Amino acid sequence: MHKLKKIRPVYKIAFLILTLFAVVIALPGCSATRGAVARGWAGGVVEDGVIYTGSMEGNLVSVNATDGRLIISIPLETQEPSSGFLSCAQGSSAIAIYSSPMIADDLVCVGGYNGKVYAFSRSEIRQEPRWVYPRQDNVGGSIIGSIIYNNGKLYFGSANNRVFALDATDGYKEWEIELPDKVWSTPAIMNDTLYIGCFDKKFYALDTADGSIKWEFETEGAIVSTPVVDGNTVYFSSFDRSLYALNAATGSLKWKYSADNWFWATPVIYNGAIFAPCLDGKIYIIDTANGKKKSDYDLESPVSSSPVLIDDVLVAATQDGVIYGIDITGTGYKDLVNLEEMIFAPLIAGDGKVYVHTNLDTLHEVDAKTGAKREIYIK
Repeated sequence: MHKLKKIRPVYKIAFLILTLFAVVIALPGCSATRGAVARGWAGGVVEDGVIYTGSMEGNLVSVNATDGRLIISIPLETQEPSSGFLSCAQGSSAIAIYSSPMIADDLVCVGGYNGKVYAFSRSEIRQEPRWVYPRQDNVGGSIIGSIIYNNGKLYFGSANNRVFALDATDGYKEWEIELPDKVWSTPAIMNDTLYIGCFDKKFYALDTADGSIKWEFETEGAIVSTPVVDGNTVYFSSFDRSLYALNAATGSLKWKYSADNWFWATPVIYNGAIFAPCLDGKIYIIDTANGKKKSDYDLESPVSSSPVLIDDVLVAATQDGVIYGIDITGTGYKDLVNLEEMIFAPLIAGDGKVYVHTNLDTLHEVDAKTGAKREIYIK
């Protein structure tokens, strides 16, 4: 088990920006060829023994979690190339999937980079979706963040400055609200309030009934992170290199913790502590009561993939492909396995296992205790 390490020199922010974005865009398949392969960094979900994720070929994929057997791989559709920031194809291309698939009762839903939401039946999954929103055209901007489901509705943001609510049964729009800038953040919901970040440097609390703004909180950087709500506190990070804790009802600041670089990945809360991965290569352990740092683990490579908690192990992945198991009791951490592939997608939690979607479009199953691995090809 590793012990806590000394802080090493800080990465330069500009270098990390290029590492995170330019490397993703320049991955194999982003070539100047017609019919180029879509890209993405989709995570996924495990439900009833089936893993759902989005492949880098633009397919919604389902895999049997027991034996790794591919159940079905469904192309969302094809489109003419987009001029969007995360698009790299020339000529007719598949739809890139950055949004992680999610479960809404009998549906598996996913957002496409083409600005559409696709809903497929899980009980009789087939090539044709049960519904697509919108039926014609698109929402007006790419969908980067993931969709969430709550009380029969789907909620998501888009790059054309909007937040949407859809009826999950038929995909018809309940409401939409326009914000001042792009919305890449995945929302979070507590009771009747939806929390979401925006590129305008503000964090918003919206009424789930109609999208009206309850309150807003301004930071010094764009907000693309996924918020986490715990009790009466909502936590989120901003590109001002800070992690914030706000009163969930009023939006008042409880505390702010600043690090040496961006908190990109979604943090995990456990037993009065928030485990926050950072692009400076560390996972910070911060007291949720006062925002004071308890300790940190130096993983020596940027962490942009959101970790998962499996039993008493926090599983985290660095961009250079190393999977770590962190004992949440504070005794230390260990290398579980080095996949030797780059990792940007959120990790997927299973039954004692974690599923890792890498830049080579391979899905790896890793045992959270032993590090034993199995490769699942989803192409």
